[in-house]
Amino acid sequence: MHVIEFQSAGARSVGLQAAGEPVAPISKLLEDATVRWNDRPVLLAAGAYMLATASLVEQEPIIWHEAARGLYRWDHLRVVLVQDRMLEPSGIQLYRVQLNSLTEPQESHESCNDKGSTTWDDTLRTRLLQFRAELCKAGLEQMRRHLSGRISGGQSTLQHQLVKGIVADVLTTLYMAETLPQDQYLSAKPDLPLRRVHEWIHRELDEAFRQIQRLGGGFGFLRQGVSSYIYTGQLVKNMLLTGEEDY
Repeated sequence: MHVIEFQSAGARSVGLQAAGEPVAPISKLLEDATVRWNDRPVLLAAGAYMLATASLVEQEPIIWHEAARGLYRWDHLRVVLVQDRMLEPSGIQLYRVQLNSLTEPQESHESCNDKGSTTWDDTLRTRLLQFRAELCKAGLEQMRRHLSGRISGGQSTLQHQLVKGIVADVLTTLYMAETLPQDQYLSAKPDLPLRRVHEWIHRELDEAFRQIQRLGGGFGFLRQGVSSYIYTGQLVKNMLLTGEEDY
């Protein structure tokens, strides 16, 4: 994805005045989606990677290491910050997590509640899917605000049938992302794992992000604009879907 640099004197960071009006900063969206356990944030190490913010790290988070099936303290793992310039405007930090074979988990149980009905995998993956959907929602709001004062063919750009159709398609995807993981029919089918439902939603969100960037035209490729939301959303997908069968 080619991204246009935008470092003018009046440039503001993502989430402040990204499209002329405030939208939620990416770092806040991630923090709002974070699960807490014993009053501490729980982060997912899926594969070898993990997402965090400076605020979450300061709270000494617990890490659910998906491969090791255990909860670990931050200082009990080898956690290395990955430098990524595209993430700089977002406040998101990407870490590579390495597990020492001698490190014992703080907790090894897979249930994240007393009833044992919900696993850490499902809970944390669902929260990150919701985070990606919120990124998409914020990106759409940026586009709507960006286009709201524009005139095309003698009428508001937002009133064109093509634009309204694209917005409707994105809203449909967002509704699906919000409701499908809790759908009673899907959850009652043991032969349809929740992860497969998530994979489907991620593919639909891919298309929604493409449509948002299409709406934005050149604005959709500004590094400190909606592109940062799109890039972070793709990073979430890449972290959660690691096998060829996931695509």
